[in-house]
Amino acid sequence: MTTSKTNSTAKSRLKFLQELPRTGPGTTAGEMLRRYWHPVYLSRELKELPVSVRMLCEDLVLFRDAKGNPGLIGAQCSHRGASLEYGQIREKGLMCSYHGWTYDVRGRCVDMPLEPPGTKHKEKIRHLWYPVVEWAGVIWTYMGPDKESPPPLPKIDVLARSDGEVHLKQGDIRNYNYLNWMENFADMGHAFALHSLVPMEVPEELKPFNDAAIRSWVPSRLDFLETDYGMKTVAVWDTGDPGMKFVNAWSIAMPTHWRFSGVNAGLPPDFTDDRREAGGMLRIIDDTHFEIFRYTLVRKGNFTGNFIPKKMATADRGLPQTLEGTVEKKDYDKRRYSAWEGIAPLEDLVLQESQGKIADRAAEHLATSDRGVILLRKILRKAMEDVDSGKQPKRVWREKKEMVEVDTFHGHIKASELEISSKNLPSSLNGRGLIRDSAGNLIY
Repeated sequence: MTTSKTNSTAKSRLKFLQELPRTGPGTTAGEMLRRYWHPVYLSRELKELPVSVRMLCEDLVLFRDAKGNPGLIGAQCSHRGASLEYGQIREKGLMCSYHGWTYDVRGRCVDMPLEPPGTKHKEKIRHLWYPVVEWAGVIWTYMGPDKESPPPLPKIDVLARSDGEVHLKQGDIRNYNYLNWMENFADMGHAFALHSLVPMEVPEELKPFNDAAIRSWVPSRLDFLETDYGMKTVAVWDTGDPGMKFVNAWSIAMPTHWRFSGVNAGLPPDFTDDRREAGGMLRIIDDTHFEIFRYTLVRKGNFTGNFIPKKMATADRGLPQTLEGTVEKKDYDKRRYSAWEGIAPLEDLVLQESQGKIADRAAEHLATSDRGVILLRKILRKAMEDVDSGKQPKRVWREKKEMVEVDTFHGHIKASELEISSKNLPSSLNGRGLIRDSAGNLIY
């Protein structure tokens, strides 16, 4: 009986791991992902031309009608399959350039100029479409089954904040499965190995505000906790004061938002109280491609520099243009990425891509340091099972929320006030998490 149960559990686990990275319609994980709102495009980038967009293995076209309303519809015209990417914007919607069939933002065929006047044929056509919402400089879509009445768009905190300037950037497209990226953010432990290959130094202007009494870069405590929005990781360091701790928290909001704060994503040697809120979200293209949207909230009082050479730094913590790190490049290095060490985003790219387009998770040997990855997979598995049984997955709320605030605490906190639980630690709202002098005045 025990052997039979063990075999059944192993088969169930293997099936889950095989289904987990799939994103297409009709797949268990793909149907789960379709219950969420996803970023499609930055509002400022969508102008008067249609744009080809692939989302969750589906080929679509994004456009604005004559009134400026965005629409997301199937890429191939329902008439003879010509691409609507080459369509024309007309008063009523997007016109196929081949024979003039025109579609509004809800996929209704509103014109067939080559058919007899008064034809009813267009009323029989309902082209593939998905609802879109334009908010916070981003065009979002919902690709679930209840698209006539989708759940309200959850407003992630950074994008909903008004106490600073939000920087948004898209265009970083990766050629591997999105889970390689998301599991990286459930695995803070990698940062103390991978991102310490070339130790960074605190900028001179920031040293007076950095806690030099923290000697070890490895935290004394590392916790992984499930939350109502997803999960978070909380790292705790001992300071020179027994009554004071230093804390850094990363969060994942289902299914593809990651969040952190601090000058250096909160990682050593960043032991300041600066909470430059940042993170991003993914546009899942298909099983082996995704696009990264990065966002950063910069408030007066945030240090806007970096812990790497200025010529290699990007304001959004993105990839260097040359795809080279800070170490010396050797003439005999024939690897695809040479001299890649020294810049965290590039280090992440190299190692995530090296796992394979779709990582062979069944061949892994997980250890205690992988507790965050294990928790994320548990959450995703439960979400898949919920959708499969007709329920809504985690972080899909029918009630409207003004702001979804996730935990990205970074800084000092009294040991007596430190509560490590699913509840958020104090947020950076109301002027917290800024660099100040001894009199409380903002430095930057």
